[in-house]
Amino acid sequence: MSKPDEIPALSYILEPALVASLLTIGCLWNRRKPSDIVQSHNYTSAGTIPSSNSLNDNSWNCREMRFLVWTVKVPSNERFRMNLLSRFLGMFPFLLEVWYWLLTYWIYQIARAIQALTMGSDFRVLAEKHARQLVHIEQAFHLDIELGLQRFVMKHGWLLTFFNKTYAMVHIPATIAFMAYSYRYFSPLIFQSTRRTLVLCNCLAFIVFSSWPCMPPRLLPYEEFGYVDTLHAGKAASIWTTNKFQNQLAAFPSLHFGYSFVIGLSLFIYSPHKLMRFISIFYPLLILVVIMATANHYILDAVGGFFITVIAHRINRLVLNLRPVEEWFFWLLRCERPMDKVQFDSIIQSDSFITAGHRDMSQRPLMSGSPE
Repeated sequence: MSKPDEIPALSYILEPALVASLLTIGCLWNRRKPSDIVQSHNYTSAGTIPSSNSLNDNSWNCREMRFLVWTVKVPSNERFRMNLLSRFLGMFPFLLEVWYWLLTYWIYQIARAIQALTMGSDFRVLAEKHARQLVHIEQAFHLDIELGLQRFVMKHGWLLTFFNKTYAMVHIPATIAFMAYSYRYFSPLIFQSTRRTLVLCNCLAFIVFSSWPCMPPRLLPYEEFGYVDTLHAGKAASIWTTNKFQNQLAAFPSLHFGYSFVIGLSLFIYSPHKLMRFISIFYPLLILVVIMATANHYILDAVGGFFITVIAHRINRLVLNLRPVEEWFFWLLRCERPMDKVQFDSIIQSDSFITAGHRDMSQRPLMSGSPE
């Protein structure tokens, strides 16, 4: 494991500043106009404000949502619409995505930290055993290209530096930038599905490397395998990947590649910009080469990352079962959740009145099973 003095001092300032800047830009870029917010509230409020004879109406005070196989009641938070926090979130709805991203990231990191602090020597032995199994499988199918690739890259100093920096610095900022871009330009349904897929990638990957730890090539015995830890030997480590709480025995599957595959494929299919679609083709290919050249992953780790993303996409709607928890959380904050982008965009883009069957589209995936 690398030491703190292997991280450039400026990284402790520049890396968090970069992430904070991207999150801030995403919020400002995706802000909503006050006039549009008023218009959307007028549409959704028409006919729903209770009279004195309907104050006990269940649709006003609470509503039913699905949680796994149960139907549960959640509070209706429309009463908090004019609160300062509700109005602020309504103007900057991407803040909600920032919160979800930070929540997912820190839950994932804390879980990995607990695992790193509790695993013993037997865990490391098992991880090396699994790594050797992957190497033997790759050798059997002539897929063992990692060492040759690394030796080629190490002959070119500029290329090695570029790859080291790419591995250490690109993963998190690129994901944040993608979230901000896709929130603005993708169909809301596509964005929500993609976001849930990335969340489940973390969950599934954690299950896999917790039950099947795998040592990355850079930690295998050098005398036997010849891999070099270029990232830390070159003092190019990042504060996100280098700390005493980092689980270093989680090579399989590769989330670096899994995320890059989701991002690249999503941009290629759904981006309205030709240049972005062109660039998206090369992003997962770049990450694939980088993770092998820096000896952080085997090519089979990337294969595992691919299948994790496929499974996550197929079951991403499971995350919708957390919506009742979300509504109760907003009730505790005395805040109304920002209007769902599906509903908001449909209101702003048309002058027709939203019928009662469409007033709460943000809940329909749980209530009726319609796609989100």
